[in-house]
Amino acid sequence: MNEKLNSSVDKTLSILEAISQSAKGLSLAEVVKSVGIPKTTAFRILEILSAREYVSWDQDKEKYTIGIKALEIGISGLVGQDIVDVSIPYLQELSATVGETSFLAVYNSGDVVYLYKAEGTSSIQTTARLGSRRPAYCTALGKVILANLSIEETDRIFEKKLTKFTEKTVTDRLKLYEEFAHIRSDGYAVDDEGIEYGLYCLAVPIYDFTGGVIAAISVSGPIKRVHENQDRIVDELKHVGGVISRRLGYVNAMKIRH
Repeated sequence: MNEKLNSSVDKTLSILEAISQSAKGLSLAEVVKSVGIPKTTAFRILEILSAREYVSWDQDKEKYTIGIKALEIGISGLVGQDIVDVSIPYLQELSATVGETSFLAVYNSGDVVYLYKAEGTSSIQTTARLGSRRPAYCTALGKVILANLSIEETDRIFEKKLTKFTEKTVTDRLKLYEEFAHIRSDGYAVDDEGIEYGLYCLAVPIYDFTGGVIAAISVSGPIKRVHENQDRIVDELKHVGGVISRRLGYVNAMKIRH
């Protein structure tokens, strides 16, 4: 009895997964081919799913698409996800792998707010503290978020005088916009002593189920050490950023790692 039930549940979930992965929907024949089950079995399951609004039948196109009930369950689960709780184990693993300090931060009115910090075996002290704020334009975390925000938001920030914290802080608006273009192309941002002398930082964005950038994660450390290992660190950052984004429902998360 249990074996039969498990088989039915498995077939039902396989059908839902197959339909969810097709933006245009699937016909009955396509469902059968994708899942590999008899046509009568597939039809019976689809009738039940349709009646419960987990799938929707388009009479004109003769295709099944994901129904409102499945969307409601998925969205309610995603909305309930706490980005800090989701990110903690991955950032701890990231810091253990690269040996440096990693951060999670979100954007708020021109600043980044630090939500979590994980230290590696070779971590150095920085002035960044949990709950503290720093201007977004001069941090890797902030720049990778700003590069993905609307031009109206960045223009609003750049209307104010931008403070130079070090000799390397970039305050020229045109240079920042050029940097943002490179960030969007490369998929990561760099802070080379832009906020703190001796500190080199790399950051990648975190996406949610809407496809928008909602946060960023970074790895920070002394210039020489982080710069020498930049390729490896960026690769690890993109991987972890992709995993966290996927956990938050970003369907294109696997494309983040190049």
